[in-house]
Amino acid sequence: MKIACVLITHLPIKAELKRYPELAGKPALIMKALGSKRLVLDYSAQARGIVQGMPVPEAVAVCKEVMLLESDESHYRAAFDDMLDALEQRSPLVEASDLGCAYVGLDGLEMMYGGEARLITALLQAVHPVYNPRVGVAQGKFPAYIAAVTSPPGQATRVPDTRVPDTRVPDQSPDNLAAFLEQCSINLLPISWENKARLLHFGLATLGHIAVQPVGAMQAQFGPEGLKAWEMAQGIDRRALIPRSSEPAITEYLTFPDPSISLPGILLAIESLLLRAFSRAEVRGRYARSVKIESQILHHPPWVKTFYYKQAVGSKDSALAVIQNALESVTLPGPLEDMQLTLTGLTGESGIQANLFSDVRKQEQLRESIRQLRVRWGGQTPIYLARDLEPWSPIPERQKILVPFDS
Repeated sequence: MKIACVLITHLPIKAELKRYPELAGKPALIMKALGSKRLVLDYSAQARGIVQGMPVPEAVAVCKEVMLLESDESHYRAAFDDMLDALEQRSPLVEASDLGCAYVGLDGLEMMYGGEARLITALLQAVHPVYNPRVGVAQGKFPAYIAAVTSPPGQATRVPDTRVPDTRVPDQSPDNLAAFLEQCSINLLPISWENKARLLHFGLATLGHIAVQPVGAMQAQFGPEGLKAWEMAQGIDRRALIPRSSEPAITEYLTFPDPSISLPGILLAIESLLLRAFSRAEVRGRYARSVKIESQILHHPPWVKTFYYKQAVGSKDSALAVIQNALESVTLPGPLEDMQLTLTGLTGESGIQANLFSDVRKQEQLRESIRQLRVRWGGQTPIYLARDLEPWSPIPERQKILVPFDS
């Protein structure tokens, strides 16, 4: 199967550059927290001497003028998802690998695009130019990845086909795939770090060193990963392309009039978003297994919190109860400027047993009256509940807030 690897190197720093163009041409690094330590997640080309995983104090000592950026994992994942969505407009077979790396099935598409060159151009143009994507084309995932790694930014490389893909005898002709791979580092192999260290201990630093070894010796020393490394050094990769599964999600969004850190105000915002989400036509009769909340905070990374439910929830009240209990023990890093709520894990589960002795007669009568008014007026009714927001505030308008009545 002909596969293209679409690769964005240093996706996090490029995503920040797209968001903040003023970073162009300046040394910058993105730091992430690992326990009490702060390590380098990614860095710009101008940040000389810095490598991934380096402690931030050491990185600052190496490059004193470097700009420090907090990691925004949700933003990087969203940028990658945008890339995958765009690639799926070009091919129905798209597999998401590591962040910034995707595999695309090309079989049967060349005639549609008028040739392989136009097809590869369409893949390159599917990604925003600021990311400088690289594309590699081969008969397998690993050789396609190697081709993408060795491609110049914004360009594509097609590796030669293996002449004898099913034999154990390497073909040393100049246009053989194994010859193309022989100078590549073993660090590019998808095997454990322990086995990579052992390979280096035996003096096997490149794929060419592995390719000339007897396959039996490789398998005896390194087990299944030894056979895997030997085959990939020959350009043989039988892994199937697994298209990503698209999970339906319901998203609602609001902006706070003023940045808020008040728990009652935040809960009211969550309640309002849950009401809007569960009122959507595509959610009726369905249940959600998780709720994700994202908020921007000035001068801080976004606050992201996901709530999972042992039993899928199908209403605002059941979802809100878990969230309210969890937020009582959460310390926010700063005032929230906005809020985005997403329902995920939607199922068709129904028939959840209710309490036989629940006294809901009055509530049901009120809800039925509201439903009748909606039918009569042909839409939403202007009926609200007055809820406490900041009852201690000297400003009357901030003491209470009106929220739509959930019927």
